[in-house]
Amino acid sequence: MARISKEPLKRQDGKASLTPRHVIVVRVASFAFRFRNIEQLRECIKYYQQKTRPSSRVAAKAIASQLGENWRALRSWEVERWFERLPMYLLEEPKRQKVLKALGKALELVEAGKL
Repeated sequence: MARISKEPLKRQDGKASLTPRHVIVVRVASFAFRFRNIEQLRECIKYYQQKTRPSSRVAAKAIASQLGENWRALRSWEVERWFERLPMYLLEEPKRQKVLKALGKALELVEAGKL
């Protein structure tokens, strides 16, 4: 059973903010996904819809188009992308289906304004 909630985003320095920000939290399969906006949620759904994983290698031209010609100074090879930090057990087929179902439900709630 997945738990979907919207929690206030706390500042690191402990001060109050005039613009309240929230984070969407989806807890499923002993893991908590946290999304700052709906675009991140859609991107995660798109990632989990793929049964086979594409190569994690990124072409230098693609990085240069995003970060500019000086991308080597800006991005180290040790930097992980968001999907590379996910636990591998979530990609097993039964858990992947649970995650997809929970993320889809969260997207429905956010789009309907119920969350």
